[in-house]
Amino acid sequence: MTIQRSARTVVTVAAGYLAVQFWHTFRDRNTWPFCAYNMFNYDLPERRHQMRIVLHDADGGVVGPTDPWCLLPVEFFRVISILNKLFFVTEDRELRTRFCERTLALINETPWDDFDEVRAAPRSPTAAPFQALDFYLVEVDDTCDAFDRTSVCSVRLLHRHDPRGIAADKDIRWHLQER
Repeated sequence: MTIQRSARTVVTVAAGYLAVQFWHTFRDRNTWPFCAYNMFNYDLPERRHQMRIVLHDADGGVVGPTDPWCLLPVEFFRVISILNKLFFVTEDRELRTRFCERTLALINETPWDDFDEVRAAPRSPTAAPFQALDFYLVEVDDTCDAFDRTSVCSVRLLHRHDPRGIAADKDIRWHLQER
């Protein structure tokens, strides 16, 4: 009798747990210990914004447009969170300047390799140190080539860190998609 009652209790608790988990998943809610698993469970809007970067070295070499994941030796999704705060939460231009200076110094002086969810530091095509860094906000949709980071619907320069004026005359070739 007690074994049957214990088994029934375990089944009831498990069913209750699963019911609450399904509710969290379908409602897209996260309440520990329940998780919506929204990393894998979401619909993309028809058009969405993404960030791209372009790095300029002292000898005229250019890296990008590319995703900004390679800017810091942390998990790629954390880089996006940091940049969102830097460009969309705060208006502090001095903070942006310090961030760019320190990021370029880090990339130039102590580059890192790929590891797990950390992307490798960008490498200069001419082996010269990077001197300038551009941040762009792009809009993409399903007509854009997901493998071509220049394939976008629209592009806007968010911030240019170019203390020596080497990036101003560079023309970035964006492939603008028509609707």
